[in-house]
Amino acid sequence: MTITRGEFQDIVAETNILKPEYALNTLVRMAHHSSAIEGNTLSLSDTISVLVDEMTPNGSKSLRELYEVANHREAMGDVLNKIASGEPMDLNFIKLIQFDLVNHIRDDAGEFKTQQNIVLGANFIPATPGETPFRLMQWVDNYNYQLENVSDEFFPSVVAQQHIDFEKIHPFPDGNGRTGRMLLLYATLKRLQNPVIIEVNQRNEYINLLKNEDSENLGKMIVNSVINESIIKSSFDLPQQGVNNTLNNNEHFSGTKASSKKPKR
Repeated sequence: MTITRGEFQDIVAETNILKPEYALNTLVRMAHHSSAIEGNTLSLSDTISVLVDEMTPNGSKSLRELYEVANHREAMGDVLNKIASGEPMDLNFIKLIQFDLVNHIRDDAGEFKTQQNIVLGANFIPATPGETPFRLMQWVDNYNYQLENVSDEFFPSVVAQQHIDFEKIHPFPDGNGRTGRMLLLYATLKRLQNPVIIEVNQRNEYINLLKNEDSENLGKMIVNSVINESIIKSSFDLPQQGVNNTLNNNEHFSGTKASSKKPKR
């Protein structure tokens, strides 16, 4: 099983990176939008049922779709733990995040691809299975350097290019998009103290930016998301902003197979 809401809240309290109510709000929106971009049909209300109420939503939903949403809780918890540790990005962390996101869905969670994959409609061919470990290690080294050294002015376009480059490697047999977006959230939360959430209503634009390797305009999308998040986060400084109130406030939403062994942290 994935971690519970209580266990997630314990991580939030221990890491002290996000306020508890904002962390849960962010988790719900991230899980909903990132999964929906990949075709998951759970509504925002369904996602709240799974992640906040810890109940199965009404209606016929597949276990895969339920786990795609629920797994974000453990992935985001591991992101917060990684940031709090002060340790740099590494291959084990990337494999851990992908494991979290596809656990209970695939037997090969946390393992690199063994067969060539493709990105439909893209102008590039992903790395071969043999190339993947080396290319991803290069990506990690560049990622860590850029995250620490690039100026604020160029950070959005640089992190956008890093996101594109990750998707060009496409290192896993499944979950590359969700993993890439969770790593993007990690980068902006670590550097800018705000997460970034690509919303499902931006899906077509976002996919086209990835396919065309348009880091400039993807960077602008990231900037707009970070600004939006700063506004949402500031609302949690106001009194009486309970989780249910903020989750049900539309202003905050504008804009089974179990794997046996979890990768090392």
